[in-house]
Amino acid sequence: MILMCPPARLGKTAEEREAFLHKVGILDVKTVSMATPADWTDKEVEDARKFLDEHGIRVGEFSGFHKGFASASPENHRSAIQHYRRQLRHARILDAQCVGFSIICDRATPQMWSEQTWQRCIAAVEELVEEAEKTQMNVAAHPHIVSPLCSSERYRALLDAVASPRLKVLMDPVNLTWPHMVYRTTELVNRIFDELGDHITALHAKDVTISAVQRNGEYLSVVHLDEAVPGTGAMDYATILRRLDVLDQDVTLHVEHFSEADTIAGQQYIRYVARDLGIALH
Repeated sequence: MILMCPPARLGKTAEEREAFLHKVGILDVKTVSMATPADWTDKEVEDARKFLDEHGIRVGEFSGFHKGFASASPENHRSAIQHYRRQLRHARILDAQCVGFSIICDRATPQMWSEQTWQRCIAAVEELVEEAEKTQMNVAAHPHIVSPLCSSERYRALLDAVASPRLKVLMDPVNLTWPHMVYRTTELVNRIFDELGDHITALHAKDVTISAVQRNGEYLSVVHLDEAVPGTGAMDYATILRRLDVLDQDVTLHVEHFSEADTIAGQQYIRYVARDLGIALH
């Protein structure tokens, strides 16, 4: 199944939970993306699970990324492992689909695509997967072209190097759209699913636009890529939905980074495309 899974914050107070239920109702979903605040105890997470169960709501993606993961600083990496260890425990209590993690060490530096950094990332993922196996939770890696995990080929190398069924893919096609692929997103999406489809457990849904910088009326050689609300850019959502629909596993679809109004608009566009294709969204 394809599960619409927008972000929704679940607080502790009655007022916060009323607001949560209102938002879930407006978004018309039964699956949400969330993470627990740092001060939540296991007992409070158990209480949250009971509340969600009472209202027929499940947790899909459980993601609160830590920038220190795979850092060259042992202290920063230790802090990240502690963070993810706690997230895995809480995700297990909530019966979440996966714990997302990002690999952004050495981001936007000449070292980010180096072999040395990549080997450090593989070692870090191996350590995280050991924690995932202890808690019987899946962990899902999140990409970006300005990071070590910058392509479907890098994903494939990571999956081959860390051979565990607990390691999954948190796909974000826009984050893997290099400038030359903006108007070739059908090709990009098919390549991603051909190489990684069986491992995809969650997908971030947004769109991509490209613009050139002008000075004195002349276009410069600099281009700018930006994310946009689904339906307002060049991303091929028909192909994304077709490829998701034939997967054997459930996959969550998370419209991210937008206001509530734009999240609704993005979801409505995706639902429109799905209806046109005869694909069920849940």
